[in-house]
Amino acid sequence: PSPTPQTARALGFVSLGKLCLRDERLAKECLNILARELNQETDINDPSVQSNVLLVLGDLCIKYTNLVDKFLPVMASCLQSGCNTPLPSSVSIMGPDPCKDSSIVRKHAVLLLSSLILQDNNKWRG
Repeated sequence: PSPTPQTARALGFVSLGKLCLRDERLAKECLNILARELNQETDINDPSVQSNVLLVLGDLCIKYTNLVDKFLPVMASCLQSGCNTPLPSSVSIMGPDPCKDSSIVRKHAVLLLSSLILQDNNKWRG
């Protein structure tokens, strides 16, 4: 079978997030799936999918703070999205930036986490 297009995956996670906002039980069941998509170690993750999942988790964090609280470190790991692998030898310093595609994920992570802190939705520990 052919893989699901990244655009469809990105829109699917937004739709799932909207359903989770209406049903706490569904949100509780889907949190691990959403957090898994933010995992930096998989090669199949597209920045649009990660960005949408991050925004969904942010919305869930506002509505169901106690459920999403344990996933804050995963959300914060998006601040390093796409830049944790060394440059391949074939990429010159003046060539295209391999981190550019994931810059939207990092931008959304900064905006989302700072917004959650400013609104007192989450407290950082330690």
